[in-house]
Amino acid sequence: MRLSKRRFTVMGLAFGPAAFTLALCVASASAQEAGQIEAVYRKVNAAEASIAKAIGAGDSRQLSRTGSELGRVIEAALKRREEGQAVSSCDMAAHSLAYVAVSAADGLANKGEARKVLIEDARAAVSDFQKDMAACEKQAGKKTGSHTSVEKALRAL
Repeated sequence: MRLSKRRFTVMGLAFGPAAFTLALCVASASAQEAGQIEAVYRKVNAAEASIAKAIGAGDSRQLSRTGSELGRVIEAALKRREEGQAVSSCDMAAHSLAYVAVSAADGLANKGEARKVLIEDARAAVSDFQKDMAACEKQAGKKTGSHTSVEKALRAL
């Protein structure tokens, strides 16, 4: 049995708008994801400077505040993950930096052996942060930086 040429054309035309709409949706989602990565990158970059300054000043309140701000970024990433979306390297950098902030804040609030342990935890998290931030910068299309300010501030303690 042969199909007429006319019927095939109608089927092809019906697929055209659907393919165009699908491509438009994919492009829109990609642009939205790039915008999210850029926003998280800016927040993490600002938080890094704030944390380095707070560690240098011994300001545990500022460290806790910055950790809470990064907590909102982390919660948004977890929500996206639960919805089946990908978590970016910038989200992972936010997580590592929040851990640094919380550990350093607790370390500044304690004395003795507890302080040493918490500061060592923060130093270990700084290493993770530097790796995550390098990947974040690559993903965001930014020039790779050194991100050693937090590590230097911790060493000064």
